Amino acid sequence: MDLTTVMREKLSAFVIAHNRASLLETCLRAVSFADQLIVVDKSSTDGSAAVASRYSDRVEIVPWSPTVEETRAYALSLCQHEWILFLDDDEILSPETGPYLRRAMTELDTEIFAIPLRHYILGMHDERAFYWPEAHHRLFRKGAIDFIPTVHGGTILHSDRISSIPSESGVCIHHLSHPDVASFIERTNRYTGRPDRAKVTGDEGDLIGFAHGRIEYWLDHTDGRSPNDYPAAVALLRAVYDIVDRLKTWEAARDVDGAELFRLIQGKFAELADAGN
Repeated sequence: MDLTTVMREKLSAFVIAHNRASLLETCLRAVSFADQLIVVDKSSTDGSAAVASRYSDRVEIVPWSPTVEETRAYALSLCQHEWILFLDDDEILSPETGPYLRRAMTELDTEIFAIPLRHYILGMHDERAFYWPEAHHRLFRKGAIDFIPTVHGGTILHSDRISSIPSESGVCIHHLSHPDVASFIERTNRYTGRPDRAKVTGDEGDLIGFAHGRIEYWLDHTDGRSPNDYPAAVALLRAVYDIVDRLKTWEAARDVDGAELFRLIQGKFAELADAGN
């Protein structure tokens, strides 16, 4: 196909960034095929904005917020072209992705593309783990997707003309998400702390049954059941997310102010100490 034909469809890409300067350059270089590249930086303190200015057409600085979902609608409003591709700063497109998407936007009767996502958790990707195969709606014709701030549920699809890109094509997003357990736990706490989030449901009256069920659920999505290897470890981490989410839902329904109870207990201890003196 003639290159000018392939390039007829114009593409805007945006990246949401916060304090990942070490990854951001690679992320932006991999998406340099876009006709417009926008970075929305959430008040980074590590030089991310300076990195972004070297590779993007526009850099916007916005206040920090705990999740990317709260920023995507604004980033979309800055996009000039008919097609939109969106990434986070810890996501890197494979070399096959740019040429494939350029052809697909022109050749296929599609308004939304689901791109394979390869998660790297604890520093590695393993196709035996629960997270593979997985694909996300990341490329779309303007108007086919809207963004809302709901954590892990922040897109509304307005079209059923959806194409899933085959994983064997080599096209994918490499998601360098969690280098260690600590980072996974930090993000778990941050995301489950948002009132507007996609909450996990099931076994509403049985916390213990729920916990066992989520461990089994993610192990069932794992290729192999060895109890002490990497796929089992990341399945357990994923279950931990669900368990923490469920406990925070339970806590909210319980409607008990633990900090206030601590103050009352502290006051009683103070009274006893005064009486003993």
